[in-house]
Amino acid sequence: MPTVTNKALESQYGFKSTGFAVDAAGNITARTLVQTGASAIDPETPANFTITENAENTAYTITPGGNNNPTITLSRASTYIIDLTSLTNGIYFYNVDSQYSTGLSHNDGTTGTAAQGKTSGRLVWAIAGTAPDTLTYRNLSGTISGTISITNPVGQFTTVLVNSTDASTASTNGALIVSGGAGIALNSNFGANVGILGTLTVPNIYNDGTLSLDGTSIVLKIAGTTVGTLTSTGMAGMAINNSSINNSVIGGTTPTSASFTSVTIANSPTTNTSGANKKYVDDTATALSIALGI
Repeated sequence: MPTVTNKALESQYGFKSTGFAVDAAGNITARTLVQTGASAIDPETPANFTITENAENTAYTITPGGNNNPTITLSRASTYIIDLTSLTNGIYFYNVDSQYSTGLSHNDGTTGTAAQGKTSGRLVWAIAGTAPDTLTYRNLSGTISGTISITNPVGQFTTVLVNSTDASTASTNGALIVSGGAGIALNSNFGANVGILGTLTVPNIYNDGTLSLDGTSIVLKIAGTTVGTLTSTGMAGMAINNSSINNSVIGGTTPTSASFTSVTIANSPTTNTSGANKKYVDDTATALSIALGI
């Protein structure tokens, strides 16, 4: 939930940064709007949440959220203002069994762990990008407790720069991890290898026109073994097994007979039993011509 501010946002047309841009019409594209510093604890700034207790002081009531310790959802890289109203049980934030104080401050000037356990006033909580998926809010003894779900921010970006240089060896690691599919409208450029961990079939790579694979050579490997290399002069090093031309088997140790409309043999065959042995036919014809005087 982005923080709502009461002050004007000013920017000259053309100003932009990662996650923020303003166009000529004044339209703003931003991941979140966050007001920080002293102005964030200004009482005139609306709070994102207000926390009170039930009549028996045995559970927290959160607005918006609900009664009896409701689960609330916060987003990483966003800042939230939380107003506390005369609590009997001071509120603490925990990650499992340890207090979690990253980004927490109070309008009395305390920050971090010192901002835990407050019963009134205003908390400002900047949720870190590294915050765990689940936190809890509770009283010190743990008899009152509720869940905080931490999610990743969702937004539109003009440009996104990921500074991490972590390499990827699987779909679950690397500098950028996308859990779902990705649609890319324009060209994509990769500076290193592209790995495909699932099954790659023809329908997965398609083009409305000509599919171009451009390189000095294209190496075809099956299970890590090179079966052929395509160069500018053709395919090299590829065995042809169990294949056929016009339904006639070729490539066997003893090929079956085949019939062709026309055939040209450029090199001299080494056997003299083939009907396609042009040298044998020509030599035989010449010898018969001489013997018969033709």
